Amino acid sequence: MKRRDFVKSTLIGVPLLSGESLLSGAKNKSQEAGLSADNRRCRLRDLGIKIGNLDPGPANAITDIQGVKVGHTTIINGKGPKAVRTGVTVILPHEESICEENLFAAFFNLNGWGEMTGISSLAKTGRLKTPVFLTGTYNVGIVYSAALKYLTELNPRMGNAAPLVSPVVAECFDDFLSDTMSRQISEEDVFEAIRQAKSGPVEEGAVGGGTGMTSFGFKGGIGTSSRKVLGDFCVGVLVMANTGSRDHLRMDGVPVGKEIKGYSYRTEKTKSIILVAATDAPLLPYQLKKLAKRVGMGLAQTGSYSNTESGDIILAFSTGNKIDMCESRPFSPIRACDDFALGPIYQATVEATQEAILNALTSAETMIGRDGNTAFGIPLDQVQEIMKKYGRIGDRIHE
Repeated sequence: MKRRDFVKSTLIGVPLLSGESLLSGAKNKSQEAGLSADNRRCRLRDLGIKIGNLDPGPANAITDIQGVKVGHTTIINGKGPKAVRTGVTVILPHEESICEENLFAAFFNLNGWGEMTGISSLAKTGRLKTPVFLTGTYNVGIVYSAALKYLTELNPRMGNAAPLVSPVVAECFDDFLSDTMSRQISEEDVFEAIRQAKSGPVEEGAVGGGTGMTSFGFKGGIGTSSRKVLGDFCVGVLVMANTGSRDHLRMDGVPVGKEIKGYSYRTEKTKSIILVAATDAPLLPYQLKKLAKRVGMGLAQTGSYSNTESGDIILAFSTGNKIDMCESRPFSPIRACDDFALGPIYQATVEATQEAILNALTSAETMIGRDGNTAFGIPLDQVQEIMKKYGRIGDRIHE
């Protein structure tokens, strides 16, 4: 079933106060309680909220980095204890074979309760050799197997005449909405996400790997944003947001989570987020490590403090140099940025990270999942009024 059809067919009314159920009369009750009946979803900037000072790229997405593509497969099956709300998201780093033309990359383990496969090899070589896959925790093995099959078909010499690669697969735990133990994802679902990968605007919210994710007490998922910097360069960030509690949520410094009224939510101890940053600036691995740390600073500005049981893992890569693995030579010409020129790139990273996380929230629709658990989409009307109260915006959503 398609995601939007599912939402329309299962959601009766809108978010209610704690203890109330989703019944046919719920809509009127929720309106009496001052809750919004407006289910439209949009990106942060469509609400009039702008993060930082730099301009976004054309799509305001990680795909503003030339050659980068993003694809999703969204899986929504069943109701009750066996309901499945999961999927897979893939980031293709450039238009050629990543196995044959590697990119410089680095990762930063802000808090390592979660999993990202392939990072031992990445840390040793400073190179990204595979696409990046995002999914639910118990799907990692299935996605890894499918990714390996895809990569060996892409490069039949891999492991023999060509170096062996370890797929990069990262996860967050989507058990609140999904029966994770049933592992209802297949190799074909992974291949479909690859086939769907494209440049330009990226679908956000409850899609792909973000289908079953919750964030800051509301529905979370996939979010992305970008910033233009230093004239010709761009930094883009894509997140799978499953992090934070409502009381900590901040938007542009405003304590939005504490200000929102009337919506019940579930506080969870274990929350994670996977963050992927890309740039076309020619950065070397040690510089990308520093960029990855700035991603963590952007996460912090949304209110997350990276709890002990949270898996907050960051990967950063640059398309500014491609290392040809088909040619055997002791030296390869590369370009590099001067360290003293990286300040604006760090700023772009922090801004894009914040907006990507918030786009995941504002784009995600209310979803009913396992055992009737409901993750409500953050109420956009309240968000707007709160930001207006704090002087961040002055206009309402266009009718």
